Amino acid sequence: MEKDFFKLYTSHELLALEVGHNSVVDWNVIVYDCRGKEVGNWGDPVIHVQGSHRELVFAKAYAELAEYFSEHLGGY
Repeated sequence: MEKDFFKLYTSHELLALEVGHNSVVDWNVIVYDCRGKEVGNWGDPVIHVQGSHRELVFAKAYAELAEYFSEHLGGY
């Protein structure tokens, strides 16, 4: 599922991505829309998914990112 997420993520420019994992917060996938923002000041994330199951986190992030693209960027 990660491959599909990254393929979708790279299909649009001006996005920033954070992916993290540790024993306290499990997996995190955070996406920012950087259009019109200063470098390093991305504002609030447009997608933030976290959980203990890596594949499920990426599947949810994929679905939310596809929905965001449809609603805000004219599709995916």
